[in-house]
Amino acid sequence: MKKIDLLKKIEEAKIKHKAGNSLEANQIFQELLKSNNDSFDLLYAYGLFCRDLKNFNLAKRVFLNLINKFSSSINSYILLAEILKIENKFNDAERVLQKAIKINPNHGDLLYNLSLLYFTLRNFDYALDYIDKAIKVSINNDIYKLLKSEIYINKFNIDEALYILENLNNKNRIKKDKNKEIRINILLANAFLKKRKYEEAETILLKLTKKYQGLELAYLNLSILYKDKNQLSKSIQILKKGINLSPNFMPFYKNLASFYRNSGQLKLAIETNLFIISRNKFDFNSFYELSGIYDFKNHKNELDFLLNTKLENLNPNSKIYAAFAISNLLHKQGKFKESAKYLKIANDEGMKYKKSDSSLKIKHTESYRSLKIKKSKNKYLKNSSNYVFIVGMPRSGSTLLENILSLNSEVTDMGEVSFLEESIKEAKDFEEIYDLYEKKVINQFKSATFYTDKSLFNYMYIAIISNFFPKAKIINCIRNPLDNILSIYRANFLNQSFSFSLSDISCLYKHYFETMEEYKIKYGVNIYDYYYEDLIENPNNVIPRIINWLGWDWDEKYLSPHQNKRNVHTASSAQIRKKFYSSSIGIWKEYKELLEPAIEIIKTNKLLAEKISR
Repeated sequence: MKKIDLLKKIEEAKIKHKAGNSLEANQIFQELLKSNNDSFDLLYAYGLFCRDLKNFNLAKRVFLNLINKFSSSINSYILLAEILKIENKFNDAERVLQKAIKINPNHGDLLYNLSLLYFTLRNFDYALDYIDKAIKVSINNDIYKLLKSEIYINKFNIDEALYILENLNNKNRIKKDKNKEIRINILLANAFLKKRKYEEAETILLKLTKKYQGLELAYLNLSILYKDKNQLSKSIQILKKGINLSPNFMPFYKNLASFYRNSGQLKLAIETNLFIISRNKFDFNSFYELSGIYDFKNHKNELDFLLNTKLENLNPNSKIYAAFAISNLLHKQGKFKESAKYLKIANDEGMKYKKSDSSLKIKHTESYRSLKIKKSKNKYLKNSSNYVFIVGMPRSGSTLLENILSLNSEVTDMGEVSFLEESIKEAKDFEEIYDLYEKKVINQFKSATFYTDKSLFNYMYIAIISNFFPKAKIINCIRNPLDNILSIYRANFLNQSFSFSLSDISCLYKHYFETMEEYKIKYGVNIYDYYYEDLIENPNNVIPRIINWLGWDWDEKYLSPHQNKRNVHTASSAQIRKKFYSSSIGIWKEYKELLEPAIEIIKTNKLLAEKISR
């Protein structure tokens, strides 16, 4: 067939596909492929056709074929990598793009896609390096500059991001590109949100909702803004408004289910997640959410579908959520051996998803542990007594503790804020840290007598807290090492990549424990060890001791934290609605075989070895 005739037939297939006649389009492609399977134009068009139909396996084969036959076709590498990213096969996508960059190191879209990949992986330094190269190749490409601004926002270089966005905004006032206007303003709102300039962010987003009434992203971002301000009722209200305008936009329901759970409305959280599954039975994220709060007693078909899902046929992200969900349900049924099997599948897949940050956390802790810090001047002494820092490892009972303390009407529970870490990064001198921290607190929270900061990894900065917040209280949350390690391993902490490896969790736990033992010797007067098991088994004695150590007046309400109606944004948001329960104490023994790597590491510390032998 002559090339001109071939191109006409390809165009005919594209038109039929665009009109919704995918079957006829496929018939044209199949007929053409019989005698033209070496045509670049045909293979490329067919690959795009398969991708659009979400037939990713076939699309991948077509693009691989193109790469083998036409190795200099950079777009084939880019399209293959895009599909691999959709499947969460980020390492494979990186290999494909890095292979292409060796062929053409100055291809703007290739550099852009590499930047986008590293941005998705939250490797912002690499992302910035590649987007700078892309902009150098194509200096007037606004899409590249938008990505650069988004990278800056995530690196907390907000002023640089705002500079880019304001320039693009001024340029777009002349060109009046609607899509660019929307994206610029969404990013501007996100930048102000990161700076905790909530009024500016809210103004931008509300303007977008008025100008573009059906703009889902504006409503979605508003819901996140109100969540960050701890106004979950307002978040839920704006999501319902968005749903009325765009009832088929599923991210609205995802956020709604999450906010219902965080506000303690578990029945509504269950109903919303079940609705999501009814629309997409392969939404394993919602199955996972349900597995922590629902037994599927009245939804046997959905349960059977989950339990009979062939995990090997799922993409990595779905596989992680499905395996964790199945493990949770088997755990509730007391089928611990089977639960362990799925737990290992989920975490092994998670390790492929993102490199562990355990060694980075240990290195970071050591850098502050070795600092020689001079004691602060007295100007901080009167104010720092406002602050209670709750530190420890995740899943150590910290949310329960904060729930108890927040029953004091004079307490503002700030949750897992990153104020201290941000203040340390921003400070040019250690003496500035306290003022920077206090400004962040005042900017986000109403005035209170006491504030609890539950950013657990602040244990890394105990030396700074003790010297620059000298009257602050530090409560160290301690739980049986193996129960704690198992609980982290079961938690699906996608943002804490060390949590997918039992060895890495154990090494980090051991290092945390040894660090705190040293800090207790140096700064023990301000540090209180709270033992989770003691509180659960004897709350009437343990809770009054904690309240007394803080210097607060006693009230019987501290013994009923399950009645606290506050919003909770952690993995424990469902558990803390229950009365004290001891079923998780010693549960590690049911997973002893799985935990062998952890046991070996924990035993290398004599004190920890004693704790697990009791």
